[in-house]
Amino acid sequence: MKKLAAILIGLVVVVTGVSLAPQFLIDQNRLRQRVTEAFQQQTGLELKMGETSFQLLPWPSFQATNVVLTRPGCTPFVAARSVHADLSLLAILNREISFQEFTVRGAGIMLHRASEKQCSTWLPVISQDQRAAAPVAGDAVTPRWKVSFGGLHLTDAELSWQDDLSDSHVPEGGHLHLASLEMAGMRSVSPWVDLRGTYGHTPFTLRGRLGPLHQLLSASAGQKDPWAFSLGLTLGTGEHQDHATLDGLMRDAHRLKGVNFTLSGRWTSLRGLRHLLSRAMPVDLGQLEGTVRFHSDDDMVAASNGTDMALTDALLHLPRRLVLDQVHAHLGSATLPAGMWHVAAPLQLSDIQIDADSAQAPFVLQGQAAWGRYAWLFHGEAESLQRAQSALLGRIPASVGLKLNVQGQDRTLSSLFSRGDAARTDARQDNVSFDLQGQAGRQGSTLAFSGQAALFQFPDIRGIPGLLVHDGHVKGQLVLGPVKDAGLSSLSLQDVVFDSQEAGGNLSADLPMQPDAGLVGKLHLTHLEGERVSSASLTPAAEPAVQAGPVPAAGKGEPGDAAQASRPPEVAPAEGKASETRLTQWFGSMAGRPFDVDMTADQLHVAGIAYQGLHLHLLGLGGRLSLSVLGGSVQDVPLAGEVVLDGTADPLRMGMKAHPFILPASWVQSLLGQPVMFEGPVQLEGALGTEGAQPEALWQALDGQMGLSLVDGRVQREVLAPLAGPAASLLKLGSGTMGLRCFAGTATFGHGQAHFSDMALEVKHLSLIGQGTMKLGDMSYTFQLMPHVTLVGADFSTPLALSGQNGTVHIGAQDKDQAVLDTARFGSDACAHAVQQARGGQKGLALPARDDGHSGGAGGILRALGLGGN
Repeated sequence: MKKLAAILIGLVVVVTGVSLAPQFLIDQNRLRQRVTEAFQQQTGLELKMGETSFQLLPWPSFQATNVVLTRPGCTPFVAARSVHADLSLLAILNREISFQEFTVRGAGIMLHRASEKQCSTWLPVISQDQRAAAPVAGDAVTPRWKVSFGGLHLTDAELSWQDDLSDSHVPEGGHLHLASLEMAGMRSVSPWVDLRGTYGHTPFTLRGRLGPLHQLLSASAGQKDPWAFSLGLTLGTGEHQDHATLDGLMRDAHRLKGVNFTLSGRWTSLRGLRHLLSRAMPVDLGQLEGTVRFHSDDDMVAASNGTDMALTDALLHLPRRLVLDQVHAHLGSATLPAGMWHVAAPLQLSDIQIDADSAQAPFVLQGQAAWGRYAWLFHGEAESLQRAQSALLGRIPASVGLKLNVQGQDRTLSSLFSRGDAARTDARQDNVSFDLQGQAGRQGSTLAFSGQAALFQFPDIRGIPGLLVHDGHVKGQLVLGPVKDAGLSSLSLQDVVFDSQEAGGNLSADLPMQPDAGLVGKLHLTHLEGERVSSASLTPAAEPAVQAGPVPAAGKGEPGDAAQASRPPEVAPAEGKASETRLTQWFGSMAGRPFDVDMTADQLHVAGIAYQGLHLHLLGLGGRLSLSVLGGSVQDVPLAGEVVLDGTADPLRMGMKAHPFILPASWVQSLLGQPVMFEGPVQLEGALGTEGAQPEALWQALDGQMGLSLVDGRVQREVLAPLAGPAASLLKLGSGTMGLRCFAGTATFGHGQAHFSDMALEVKHLSLIGQGTMKLGDMSYTFQLMPHVTLVGADFSTPLALSGQNGTVHIGAQDKDQAVLDTARFGSDACAHAVQQARGGQKGLALPARDDGHSGGAGGILRALGLGGN
């Protein structure tokens, strides 16, 4: 027993001594230095460690704290709190470091792909076993040590990445927390992977088997058998957990060649994935499920300096090499936010089905689309999946036959009572259908289209309420140019013929797609019925913009805010040329583009005015915009004139020549920022010019003369009472509008003032003549008026003075020191004189004869009292 006890005690002493010996006999600092030097010589990476220890029993193991891995001169991309590794003793004797179990705790891993001149911490997995020059001791060459792993255990790690070389302008990146990563059987032909972590606040798992790792990591490893893999991914918890499976194989694992795999699964929401891949998924997607099968196009493998890519770079290029072989997928929803493509309402796609049984089978896309309150069913088909991919992504020019059919869904009862419908209208769509067919490809596309609708409402585009079309028909061709690096090179509409109750005609146009491309088009209208054009907004109406153009509502007796509303807004000067800034604000991207649009109209009915043979030419070149009236007439009055905006120099210059223009009175009043008080055709005759960087300067710099005449129109009754002066009590005006024989005058602009002369207004029992002045700086005005009220053959007249500023209007007796109105020059018919002066003697719309109600007799008395006619 004593001998046995002595043997046991001796054995314990020996074992303890052997286990403790490395701590005393091995210089830990020297060992750490040798390891870091060898590591840098063989990998090119700097390895730093804090405390280290090495032991032999019960088996060889190595432990280190505060392990940091960096590229020389760069920030660390791996930092671990502790590393523990168990080694094989027999392998060490054969100059091989064989880690049985390699455990890393508290690691932070940062992957950063940057340009060549900057630090890049992309994983240093090289394409082939490049043998670095081995250390030389005298004439002897120290052979390299082999390194292998049996198992890897990673706990409590943070993984982040950033890619500065992505196609987008903003670097892309992300962050994951890895709770644990277990890799077992790493030397076997089928290693096992078990990963658990969280993305944001959502847990995920990744489990499965891979092929031999040495074939994946080493270019010199034999690639005899296909490298198979099978992985399962889950995201979230509970019954709504998302899942996906990836099964496939690769003929050459390291170079990622001969890839074939199938991806299937179900995702209830893709918002997290969209955050991860923001550039690849610009819209919100939800509830995706199905199966897709891919193979790789190995001819697209790019070379780098004559050698294969690194494995990590090959992974980045793999998605663009994948070719779709089969797809059966269902997408629950896809939403494009409001404002995209300049459409006010969001575009919502739902119940989207994507199918192709094989590469040679038709590729089918179908589902529903909603824009605003209305929805459509769509069904698109390409002649084959293979040709569709070749036409879209292929290196060799190819085209694919396409078909698309869109059917409108008529308004349903549920849409009428939908709480989400912010703007309710009586508009609806009935029997809407649209067809598109032709050949499409990156080298060019030609697509014929046709459509019809008993009733159709356009979406809200750039603030324009949804226009309604009744009994519409359209057909034509859409021609797309080649797709280049900058995108679609050209887009044109050819031989478009359209007809509806509202408008009919034909159109051809080249639409701008590139920054330097212009808009060229020809539009011929056979008819346009403005009285039939109606609209109803599908979205809540926006606040109307304040428009510049300060002409006060002369004659409105009560103070109001019309004059204040007409004041131009204060605009802070922007950088660059003020003229270019102003043009851009007014015309958007068209301000910097050339364009040439020729428009003709056989019959054009707008706001009660019938235009015949109208010919307009819109031309823009080098920042100069012009709209010319080259022909047309209203009744028998020929039209001519031009409006020019010149932004080629600073400040902006504007000019208008009218010989004459005839416009609806409502348009003129709206352009001047005034409420609509008059209705009918307004004839403009004269020329104006101005220049300035801001609206105030443009208005104050006005120079020229413009005559304005409105005959045979309508006027709001509430405008007349204050203008009648003391005789207003003799009139019975009421509300609404009444017939207007004329409203005419001439305005002369210069030196910051506007002088109004030869002004006349006449209804059946009230006439008014006058003159006045307005200061364009503060919008203050003074007018001398002479109203005439005819009642039972008698005239009542009292000179009046009208003055005001910023909505404050004062009407009173004329002061003695004010200029006296020369009434004699108006003659016996003030309207005829004022209209002739406003038109400069040019031909114009016929002035109606005077109302017989101005004469005596019973009928005249009744009309004078407001009891006979309007």
